[in-house]
Order: sequence, then structure tokens, then C-alpha cells
Amino acid sequence: MDSLGIDRQILSVSQAQPYLERQSDAATAARMANDLYDELCQRHPGRFSVFAALPLPHVDEALAEIERVSRRSNAVGFTIGCSINGLQVDSGLLDPIYAALDALGAVLFLHPVGQTDVAFLKDHNLAWSVGATFEDTTAALRLVYADVPRRFPRMRVIVPHLGGTLPFLIDRLTRKGGTAAIEGLRSFYYDTVSGSLDALNCTRHAFGTDRLLFGTDYPFCDAREFERHLTYLDDATMSGDELDSVRGRCAGALLGIE
Repeated sequence: MDSLGIDRQILSVSQAQPYLERQSDAATAARMANDLYDELCQRHPGRFSVFAALPLPHVDEALAEIERVSRRSNAVGFTIGCSINGLQVDSGLLDPIYAALDALGAVLFLHPVGQTDVAFLKDHNLAWSVGATFEDTTAALRLVYADVPRRFPRMRVIVPHLGGTLPFLIDRLTRKGGTAAIEGLRSFYYDTVSGSLDALNCTRHAFGTDRLLFGTDYPFCDAREFERHLTYLDDATMSGDELDSVRGRCAGALLGIE
């Protein structure tokens, strides 16, 4: 972080979500993860913040964890998987969760969970090399098609990996479903984890530079990739003001970090 001039990192459990069958086990795992991250934040004031995990699909336990964690200054949002042990993010069972986050004006960060049990993704690490971006794509679309942005307008959603395949599919989505879905997608934010200038510019064109947030994918990258995820932004045709926004100003405003 120091070598690249990164002031603060947002921590989350990534794909290691506490989605356990027993309610008590899931609740314990979520509390453990969130408390460990909070302790780290306290040991390094101002360097880290947290997207807290939730013990889904257990709604009552998840609501209790939202209430517990939302009192912490280090918690700047919440994270859920792009699916939850087969439960999709547009399920009505999750509406109480979205309502609670909406009431708080909270940020919700999506992350793939790794669909290694899907037949066409089983081999060659396809579940992560390409399947993760399909998870980003379908989760974001499910939220939009379930009208989540309109029903819960104060909950701000972040989609990782430049929105998966969404920017590439904008025209197809418009032809197949009209412009309403595109408007919903443009209400979301997208992290810049990629390293590809073509992909970055495609996302900028699709959703706007003002919807982009710098991301690193750490620790799922080596030192060279970590650096590339930051420095490739310099190679994009962005103005100085746009670059400052993507590198941190937009995230600071979104997450309430000065």
C-alpha cells in the first residue's frame, strides 16, 4: 500500500462468505470475520475499513448482524455473494436485508463465490478465470430485473471487475429488454479490477467514469498485477479530475471517508 501511495484499503471476505447451513454456525462465522477485521482497523487507524459479511440465507441473524456492525465507524458497507448457496440475489427472501440496508443508506458490495459445481465451468479453472465475471453480470442483472434500485434507492450497489461482461452486452441488453435495465445498471458503481484498457474504456462508455472506483483484487493477484491495477488507470484517456475521482474521491464520497 505504502509503495503505491494507497492511503486506505477496504477489507471484505471475498468469496469466503459465512453461508453455513446451521443458523448458529453462520452467525458465529460472520461475527468472527467482522470482529477480526474491526480489530485490524483499530490496530491501524485510518488505513483500513470494512465491508461486513452477513450470515445468509438466515434473515433474522443477518438483520441482527447489520444492526450490530452498523454502529462501528470502521464498517463502511456490507458484502454478499453473487449467489447464496443457490439462492439468487433477486429472491424475495432477501428483501428484508435490502430494506435494512436501504434504511441505513448503506453500500452493498457484490462478489463472486466460484461456481465450481456448474458443468460448463468445472475444468481449467474456468469458474474463476471467466465464471466470476458471469457471476458479476447475472447478479447485477437480477437486481435490476427485480427492480431493486427503484424499490431500495438509498442502498448503493458496487459490482466488481468492471461489471463483468455487462459493458460488452449493453446493446444486446437494450435490444432484448429496452432501456429500463440499462438505467438500473447505471445506478450502480463498478470497481476497476481488470488491467485491460479496452475493458476499462468499454465500462466508462457504458456507465460513465463517475461510476468507477479503484480496486485491486488483492490478495488474488501477485505484486505485479497489484501495481498494474493502479497504474493502468494512468494510461486511460481520463482527465486529471476524472482520474482523481476514480482513484479515490468517488469512493470517499460514497463510503463517507474523508
